[in-house]
Amino acid sequence: MRTDAVAGVFVGGLVLFLAGLIKGWPLAIVVGVAVMLGTIVATARRRRTGPDPDVTLRPGGEGRPWRKDAGE
Repeated sequence: MRTDAVAGVFVGGLVLFLAGLIKGWPLAIVVGVAVMLGTIVATARRRRTGPDPDVTLRPGGEGRPWRKDAGE
């Protein structure tokens, strides 16, 4: 999901949680907390399992000739 959608789902869980607290609905509290935790876990997992960043420790890198030293 995109970040905006994840934030919307998280806020929806927060509203459900707060409504459960105000009205005294334990099921709404549990579901709201579960939704909020689910969005946090989903975004953290997505960031960890994403593609490797385009970074090399060598100067220039293999596929970037414009970054090689002038002496090479």
